[in-house]
Amino acid sequence: MNNIDIEYGMYASKWGLSDFYEESKAKLVDALNSGEDFDTGWWGCKKEIRYARIVREDGKITVEVSAHMDDLWEQTDLIYDALWEERHTEEELPDEIIDSIRDEAMELRIDDSSSAKGTIPADALLCNVVSLINKLEVEAESKNTDMYTRLRGIVAEHYDYWKGEQNNGKDD
Repeated sequence: MNNIDIEYGMYASKWGLSDFYEESKAKLVDALNSGEDFDTGWWGCKKEIRYARIVREDGKITVEVSAHMDDLWEQTDLIYDALWEERHTEEELPDEIIDSIRDEAMELRIDDSSSAKGTIPADALLCNVVSLINKLEVEAESKNTDMYTRLRGIVAEHYDYWKGEQNNGKDD
């Protein structure tokens, strides 16, 4: 199997995974036209946190796409984004509430990334590969959106609980 490096600079594509740089596109077209099995390895997109891999093997082309959100587990960006979207920006949650949100999100297997995979015949043209990449990119992004929506619900519940605890301690 031929390993081909379709990256140009650090990335193979610009705005989306199928918006190839000309050099990257030419390498991929050459690989598709060669009729030989190949593997691009994982390559990225400059403007999005997305990666793809294209492999031709065993009479088929397999495309894998991985889409990522900000890092949920090491930083609190997504949690604070969810707070902002729930219109709760005036308060900063204590660390134990943030930890509780993370724990619940992990327990529910809410992740900061998703992936999608599909196959097409080995003799497919670039336009077929691009169509599959676009479909898988939408699928992976949709999974991320669903996970983020679930995270927003968790954040809202924890915030409401925390506010309730704060209000219970006040004299009326």
